[in-house]
Amino acid sequence: MNKKIQIFLFLIILFLPVVSHCQKKQWDQKELSDISVLLFRKVNDTSGKTGTGTIIHYEDRYFLLTAAHVAKDMDSQSQVVFSVGNDKPFIKDLKQLTLNKNIIWNTHDVADISLIELRIPEDTILKNRYIKLAFPINQIYFGKDLPSRSADITFFGYPLIDLKMEHFSALTFTAYICSGLITQYRGDIKIKSTFFYLNSPSIQGCSGSGVFFSVLKDMYLGGDTTLLIGIMHGTYSDNTGGKIAAITPAFYILDLIQ
Repeated sequence: MNKKIQIFLFLIILFLPVVSHCQKKQWDQKELSDISVLLFRKVNDTSGKTGTGTIIHYEDRYFLLTAAHVAKDMDSQSQVVFSVGNDKPFIKDLKQLTLNKNIIWNTHDVADISLIELRIPEDTILKNRYIKLAFPINQIYFGKDLPSRSADITFFGYPLIDLKMEHFSALTFTAYICSGLITQYRGDIKIKSTFFYLNSPSIQGCSGSGVFFSVLKDMYLGGDTTLLIGIMHGTYSDNTGGKIAAITPAFYILDLIQ
């Protein structure tokens, strides 16, 4: 065999394992919306409890991450809704997805964050989605120095509460950080927690969404690695009519994973 060909084949073989274990560094909006889900529990024929969650993974384990005030309403009667091809809803009972049949959320003592462990789905659609897109813990930002206030920040939401829909997709929001870390009382229960704020408000149903930095777009300000930097707590407003979004920093997640 030609010596140059031998060297070329050796380099390919040497490089293949690196490629097969290469960590995806940057997500676009579609990929993140595909791993963001609607959490829904019906109250009656005209109303329901809703929130947004993100599927994350740690080693070979998968978790559903959301806000604690969303999780407290999500029990064995709740559904998880994914948006699949052609903006169609793909609905699963929460108890079908969790590792244990009893719905027991792991909730932070102070921060508005909860997670629950998931089993690997049997159906091909969700299994492939988990393996390909579940957000890795090593790209969750556990630091306390926030990105630049000029950087694009992205979050998602599913405010719809009617599960008898023909089409279904996430709403995507772009905002900017407008504060440093601020400790104040939570909006759902009156205990102190630390937040940072975005200049654009959330809407009902976005609570629990992952808040991401450096999401790939046609034009954006950010780095080359997508990071989950927080969880949507909700909208704060005052008597002037001003509204901003309060974000629970992602460093609190580390307390629940350990």
